[in-house]
This record gives sequence, C-alpha cells and structure tokens, in this order.
Amino acid sequence: MDNRLRRFFGVRPHGLQPMLIPYSVGSNIMAIVKRFFLWFFARPSEPPSWLEIIAWWEIRRIPYNLIIGSVGMVSLLLFFVFIHLANELKPGEDAIEPLGLLAAPFAVNICYTAGWIVELLLSAVRRRRSSVCGPALLKLGVGFSLFVVLLPSTFWFVIWIARG
Repeated sequence: MDNRLRRFFGVRPHGLQPMLIPYSVGSNIMAIVKRFFLWFFARPSEPPSWLEIIAWWEIRRIPYNLIIGSVGMVSLLLFFVFIHLANELKPGEDAIEPLGLLAAPFAVNICYTAGWIVELLLSAVRRRRSSVCGPALLKLGVGFSLFVVLLPSTFWFVIWIARG
C-alpha cells in the first residue's frame, strides 16, 4: 500500500495525514462504521423462529430509515441543483410532485416490510429456516433502495453534463 500511495500522490503516506482526518479519529470512525455494518447485516448462526425473524428486521428499521432518508435528502438537494443547472425548469413549474415526495417514506417502509414477509414465506416454502436469507434480502433491499433514491439526481447530473 505504501508504494501505491507514494506513486499515486508522489509523497509518503505520512505526508498526506495533515490533509486527511487525523488517523486516530478517522480509524475510530471507520471502526464504528464497520462494527455497525457487521451488526446491521449479521444474524446468529442458528435458524431463527418466525418471531425472531420479524424482530431482527424491525430492530433494523430505524437505522435503515436513517440511511435511506439521509441519502435521499442529499439526493433531493442534488436533484434540485442539477435540474436548475440544466435549465430545464420553467418559471412556476414544480421540479417534483409534492404528493410523491410525501409518499416516498411510506413506500420505502412498505418495501422494507416486504423483506421480512418474503423471508417468512421462503422459510415456510422451504420448510426450514436459514440464517442467510434475511441478511441477503436486506442487502438487496438496501442496494435497491439506494439505487432508486439516487436515480433522479444521477439522471439530472448526466443531463447537465451532456448539455455542458
């Protein structure tokens, strides 16, 4: 790693530290983030009961909403910036449908609830419970939710660049 950093930046790694977060603070933050995601996607190895499946999902609902909501707010801000920069919005026109903006959190949570419903249905169909299914469904759901939330701002970013 030392050689790659030196070649890329033309300096030793310790020369970069004044520009970055101090190592001890940065490493502590990264350790906390890593520990959070290990918890967020982890499940005990023994097969869970139906109530444990629901509890596992519901305990993670608030962090999920915070992640998707935070990214969604940043994406919404960037959406407004890029649609304005692309000169696409005419005076008196709304950039988004306000009702759609209000419905988004409900739709996200309905989809989240579908995650544990699908896991329960899969465990009933397969006649055995797995400790792998829930984390895999959660990863797919978080990835899909982030994709959907980032899509409008990404779309208008590309339009703005293309019109350059």
